[in-house]
Amino acid sequence: MPEIDAQIHAGERDKTKGSWPKLMTAPDVRLEEGDRVGSLEVVATPGHTPGHVSYLDTRDRTLIAGDVFTTYGRVETTSRLYWRFPLATTATWDKEQNLASAQKLRALEPTTLLVGHGPPVRDPLPAIDRALRR
Repeated sequence: MPEIDAQIHAGERDKTKGSWPKLMTAPDVRLEEGDRVGSLEVVATPGHTPGHVSYLDTRDRTLIAGDVFTTYGRVETTSRLYWRFPLATTATWDKEQNLASAQKLRALEPTTLLVGHGPPVRDPLPAIDRALRR
């Protein structure tokens, strides 16, 4: 689990807006940017949560972006309300940071985009670019 989010869940850090239940278990590892989990590189992408992270597969540049983007209907950032899936935006902690994280992920030039809400997108750069312009 990302370090900052683990601290919030453990009661070690003040809660931010949103629902943050105290967890009965603790993560085995607290992740920070640059850490590796197998072939996955941790990329800090705060915004949806204070410690949100994404994972870039270093073998083929597949990006697991969590809730930085959604892909129902089209690729959207969770910084902007999109009628097909508004819940992700309403649950986003800091929309400006989330947008900066979306731009950071775009710069990684992923070959496939996997998100928490929506289907996979192959060759996602044009769709990500459109989402960032909106």
